[in-house]
Amino acid sequence: MSTEPTSTAPEPAAPASSTPPSAPAGTPAPGGVGAGVAGGRHTASASTFVAQPPERVWAELLHPGARWMLGANVETDFQPGSTITFEGHFFGRQFADHGTLLAFERPRLMHFTHFSPLSGLEDVPENYHDIRITLEPVDGGTRVLVVQQNIDTAEHAQHSAQQWEQALGTLAHSDGAHRR
Repeated sequence: MSTEPTSTAPEPAAPASSTPPSAPAGTPAPGGVGAGVAGGRHTASASTFVAQPPERVWAELLHPGARWMLGANVETDFQPGSTITFEGHFFGRQFADHGTLLAFERPRLMHFTHFSPLSGLEDVPENYHDIRITLEPVDGGTRVLVVQQNIDTAEHAQHSAQQWEQALGTLAHSDGAHRR
């Protein structure tokens, strides 16, 4: 998996074998990280391989004590339309982010909105990120893809891509196997 995000400028089309044709702008090839621009707002994405079946990866994602998501405690009732919260400490700062669960398909998809008061932006719908976490079975394990859309600046998109890379790196190492 790459450790440096790509430029936040729109990327040329990836070869058909590396990214599904329906993937959003900025979607990385398997095991990659990226950022892109769509509709004047920015997109960050990251992916990794975990040498476990999707059901095991899903259980790790949603385990109440799991801290793979940058130390956040994630709470929701997993019903579309319900509130989802993210609380914890990041670089010494306490945070309490929130959003709405849009879709939940076990063990394949968690799609939600996300707002962080630490962003300094007004808490209005147009400032909420749209985040999809997708699990895809692949030979020998699971590909995990995170796509975060509606980011206000290229710098923030690049920072988000790096944070997702870190979070997925933690998740990928949780199975004790090396990533590919």
